[in-house]
Amino acid sequence: MDFVSKYKGQVDAALERFFADKIAGKSGIERDAISKLREFTMRGGKRIRPLFMILGYWINSDIDDKIIDASISLELMQSYLLIHDDIIDQSEIRRGGPTFHKMFGYEEKINEGISIVCADLSDAYSHEALLGVDFDPHRLNSAMKLMSEIVEETGIGQLMDITLPIGDRITLDDVTAIHKYKTAQYTVNGPMKMGAILGGYEHPEKIDDYGIPLGIAFQIQDDILGMFGNEKELGKSVMSDFEEGKKTHLILNTYEMARRSDVDFIKERLGKKGISRDDFQKVKQIIEECGALEKTRNLSKKYYDSAVSSIDRITNSPPQKEQLKIMADLMVLRSK
Repeated sequence: MDFVSKYKGQVDAALERFFADKIAGKSGIERDAISKLREFTMRGGKRIRPLFMILGYWINSDIDDKIIDASISLELMQSYLLIHDDIIDQSEIRRGGPTFHKMFGYEEKINEGISIVCADLSDAYSHEALLGVDFDPHRLNSAMKLMSEIVEETGIGQLMDITLPIGDRITLDDVTAIHKYKTAQYTVNGPMKMGAILGGYEHPEKIDDYGIPLGIAFQIQDDILGMFGNEKELGKSVMSDFEEGKKTHLILNTYEMARRSDVDFIKERLGKKGISRDDFQKVKQIIEECGALEKTRNLSKKYYDSAVSSIDRITNSPPQKEQLKIMADLMVLRSK
């Protein structure tokens, strides 16, 4: 069994045990909220963050039950962040099902209030899961501090993502910075460094050269798939990012490379709900024909290459090197 399949299954099992303990003996709104949080967390996740934590641990220590149990802290953190993100974006679909604030049957304001509180519960659970594992106290304290920094930087990235796209002031460098804070740190770099710290790796700073560019490459590819991917594989509409008004590398490259009339066509529709499929197809055609799609793919490849080139500086062990390359491929050379 390959690394991803083997340890994803173990992470899922650990999450199920955690939620079973939380649900046991509960009733009323408490049981309903935790049950829905379990359903949302278990639904279709790739377990990228736990897998990178386990991989970081493996650089210096054999994989054991302790790191599996600790790794679920990142999936609980992910649920916390996704619930808030979906409320901010007013998204309706996540992982092929309803977003969390659409899972309750009250009026909209109450649903959102419940969801914010449930997200906070998931944040508390993430700390509980990590602190509940018997690691060396110094390593555990360092990993917990890093997890707090990950959430902080993700929050900064979210603030940038909310405010910078207002008007036309956002730049390509701004988008890259958002990807660094909002995606790279909490998807790849932070989780892998947390695992490395718990495993006693002496140079976790070396992971920055792998985790940050790989996380940026991943998000650029995610933005590409968000418009040009297969809806069934993605589990959401390919029009959702465009209707939310996301100004990605794809969009900003198009603004620089397309004809003025085509740019105006896109600007008139970006961020508007209910645009026609024909108009969306024309937007995609403009992006592709002006060369923006190719340029954006090349940018993702550039960051991917940078990440892969750093692997030899992280470890000399062939199995770990191979898995670092496999994970990079899975993150960037993907269709969903």
